[in-house]
Amino acid sequence: MSQTAVAYRPAQIWLHWSVVIGVIVQIGFHDPIVAVVDAREAGQAPTASDVSLAWVHVGVGSLILLAVLARLYLRWRHGTPGHAPGTSVLQARSATLMHAVLYGLLLAMVVTGMLTWTGIAPLGGLHFAINVALFFSALVHAAAAIFNQVVRKDGTLARMVPLLRR
Repeated sequence: MSQTAVAYRPAQIWLHWSVVIGVIVQIGFHDPIVAVVDAREAGQAPTASDVSLAWVHVGVGSLILLAVLARLYLRWRHGTPGHAPGTSVLQARSATLMHAVLYGLLLAMVVTGMLTWTGIAPLGGLHFAINVALFFSALVHAAAAIFNQVVRKDGTLARMVPLLRR
């Protein structure tokens, strides 16, 4: 059902930045959730403050999941803009692959986090490894968008940052 859109829909832009902010917020709640999971695995009672803050991590993670699923639906339903004019085949394929990697890592983060939090599977180490992969993938993604906007001047970043549009 996906077709090539002329521009990202406002909901797609809003959800993109919501996920970015959500992932950044999660960093601040890393230590409390690790403390709770570690305490549970050791058969100890976690502190009340760690539990409260861990629930924030769980809640934000759940919102990230909903936002990612909504983004995937909108992507399927309405498509995305084509690559900027002058984009090489290799760049286009790399960008498409990077988006798939980012979606996959975000979903894997949520799944491994849920399985660890609920005690179904102790995947905290894998969750952290995916976190590192997500960090570096997002860094490359952002750098490519900035490069395309500033060096190639092709408007790539302006598609997700309406204030940059002329």
